[in-house]
Amino acid sequence: MNRVTLPASRAKLAALLLGALAVIAIASCTGPAEQDTRSGPASTSAPVTATVTPGLSGAEKTRISGDIGEQPTAQAPVTPATSIAREATPTVVPTIEPTLAPVPTPTPVPSPTPPPPPQRAIATGPVNRIAFADGRGSIFTVNPDGSGLVTVASGTTAGGELLYTFPVWSPDGGSLAFSSILVVGGAVTRSAYHRADADGSGGVITLAFDNSTGRGVGPGIPHFSSWSPDGNRIALTTSGEFGIGTMVLGSYSGQSPQAIALGAPLYVNWAPDGTALLVHQLVGLHMIAVTDLGAGLPTLIGTGSMSYFSPSWAPDSGSFAHVEFVDGTNSVVLTQKGDTNDQVVITEADIRVGLGWSPDGKRLAISKSSGNAFETLSVFSTDDGLLQTIFEGEIRAFWWSPDSTRLAIVEDSPVIEFAHVWSVIDVESGEVTPLVTQFASDDFFFVQTFFDQYVESHSIWAPDSSRIVIAGAILDLSEVVRPGGEPRPPPGFDSQIWVVDAAGVDDPVSVGTGTIASWSPR
Repeated sequence: MNRVTLPASRAKLAALLLGALAVIAIASCTGPAEQDTRSGPASTSAPVTATVTPGLSGAEKTRISGDIGEQPTAQAPVTPATSIAREATPTVVPTIEPTLAPVPTPTPVPSPTPPPPPQRAIATGPVNRIAFADGRGSIFTVNPDGSGLVTVASGTTAGGELLYTFPVWSPDGGSLAFSSILVVGGAVTRSAYHRADADGSGGVITLAFDNSTGRGVGPGIPHFSSWSPDGNRIALTTSGEFGIGTMVLGSYSGQSPQAIALGAPLYVNWAPDGTALLVHQLVGLHMIAVTDLGAGLPTLIGTGSMSYFSPSWAPDSGSFAHVEFVDGTNSVVLTQKGDTNDQVVITEADIRVGLGWSPDGKRLAISKSSGNAFETLSVFSTDDGLLQTIFEGEIRAFWWSPDSTRLAIVEDSPVIEFAHVWSVIDVESGEVTPLVTQFASDDFFFVQTFFDQYVESHSIWAPDSSRIVIAGAILDLSEVVRPGGEPRPPPGFDSQIWVVDAAGVDDPVSVGTGTIASWSPR
């Protein structure tokens, strides 16, 4: 069961967040740090060949070859050609030396070429489905009304078997990428990264192994990943022997992974046109050009800051928003991709800042915090250059609707500990529509904490901007909050996947038991 016990699970996640915020607070008080001007981090990855693996053999489960394991390429034994030498018979003429017959050159027998993995499924029309992990080891997709349930990867929480988790949609909606962990003797012995068709029609393609550790990037979360806009590559962040690092690997071809960054904290964002990656590592922000040949060397951007987690690309890839010190002031700035010295200061920053461009590129949402939660949410307009505060409260995260007219926000409940309140804000009018009060699953709470990174890989909005999908338990306030009495929330809950009407009219619909979900891009 996906039983979440409060407050024990929240205490561990809160400690993780407080640790990250403490580092940010210290860095924000010290000003810009000296930047490392070396060409780039050392690679810690080994080549990986993509293979179809419906299951892992016992030999594979015990093989260890560093942080990223190289999958073996099958080769048939080669039988060398036999060298033949024949001695000629000498003549009776003593002055003529014996000669040897020509020795034929051995002809090598070529090794058989392993078959390529199946091509990635590419959707050419609307998809409108939800991918989710059930918390018991399996990955599914389902229609928004709960019909049409399809198993994409079948796993289990049993020891010695694979548990699949954290599905991520490809940009077209035809495929899913997801992680797995292998638990032996109560401990995670290996994680891996996979791809599969979203309709469940193909096998599970293993793209990478991680043999070194069970730490992952978060509690029970082996990796963070995001597809390139064309779907040909995946930026994969994992935790290995030398700490957290990011590599770029092929989603289909089985190309060798290329390490691009090493060291936490670490946040990676694709340019919408796929030609570059932004890497926010420690204090520094770097841009890395990406071509058909792979990723280039990192270019340092500005003076840097730790007052934000993830930068945000403008939808046209022409510029990006981030935080850095300008003339001694920690500031939210807009930097041009073509000329990184061309920067415009939008507003003064705070201890922590969250950033997010609207899909139409006309607005930039900016949340600011001087403590644990964001206190303000503002919108910067590219049309008139004005910055307007549209909400004040204890905000944890925000997500733009695909039509760029609304922001879904989650804030702390004022009356129920560990609970969150979901609302939708109309950006033009500022009208706030309350939706539901929820206990988030541990996985979804982690995504909320680092929402500005996960907004790239986990969309909560339906493609038509009509609904959102969340994971956890929705509370009946009439049962939890009694008139004249203390709130009495349940001590624990079974996490489900909920589809919530963004207009606040229709009742929420549970589409299955699960811990993390996201909507298809279209």
